[in-house]
Amino acid sequence: MNLLKDMELFVKVVHCNGLATAAREFGITPSSVTTRIKNLEKHYQVKLLSRNTRSFNLTHHGQVFYKDCLQTLADIQKVEIKLQSGQEKIAGPLRISATSDLGRQYIAPILKSYVQKYPEVQPFLNLSDSVTDLTEHNLDVAIRYGIAADDSLIARKLASSRRVICASPAYLERYGIPQTISDLTSHLCLSMVQSGRSLQTWYFDTPGGEKSLKIAPSQSCDDGAQVRQWAIEGAGLALKSIWDVASDISAGRLVTVLDGFSPNYQSSKSNIDSDLYVVYQDRNYMANRTREFISFLRDYFESHEHMKLI
Repeated sequence: MNLLKDMELFVKVVHCNGLATAAREFGITPSSVTTRIKNLEKHYQVKLLSRNTRSFNLTHHGQVFYKDCLQTLADIQKVEIKLQSGQEKIAGPLRISATSDLGRQYIAPILKSYVQKYPEVQPFLNLSDSVTDLTEHNLDVAIRYGIAADDSLIARKLASSRRVICASPAYLERYGIPQTISDLTSHLCLSMVQSGRSLQTWYFDTPGGEKSLKIAPSQSCDDGAQVRQWAIEGAGLALKSIWDVASDISAGRLVTVLDGFSPNYQSSKSNIDSDLYVVYQDRNYMANRTREFISFLRDYFESHEHMKLI
């Protein structure tokens, strides 16, 4: 019995929410997965999974064991990184998370250049507009807009940013250009969904102070790239980060409106800003491949800082 490998398998089963999917990713049969989980239960003399023909649930002992497995595997990874951090060779897996639009337009091309320079690095790019837990998903870095304070994470600003309301010229020709915040109530508005929550409240700076407006979404999506595409196709107004739509504005595919009101998803009283950050867990034992990738990110966004002015 290889306890460490079985712990990795148990975590994979939970992440995949199924024995069959975990079996495919490990390249073994579902019956082998079942046997190894049963061996874990026998080893610890506790029930870890409550199973039926269609699904499973973690028992109380299973929940405790799952959290301990995550911590144990993370500690082992830190030991490996600590031992490898002094090596000059840049190689190995690099796991990155980024928002959908940002990942496709910027991070993927940066990764392409990075791998051309360091071909022995094997990158994995997770694209999600939900906030992804670095420990739970075994990620090295995440690139996000407007992060909240978290003592367990290190955040380094990559670039200043802001949010804009934009639409296609065809949409504005058909429905008119909103001149005031209240005009939005008569427009089609496109809503982002993040972590299962529709971001329907938009905030604005006005001469009389901050004002919020709850939109009635005509269309909603949890993928920012799709929301941008809807806006390009004339489906409505979208609230987007300037980096996400800079190329569309330059090409005339999108036009910004209500620029003087500094639109945002967060209140000015919030401690979450709109700037772009790279987030990671531990700078002390960071693998060289991760450290160099962060350097790639910083160089790119510093050289393209002018784009935020579009």
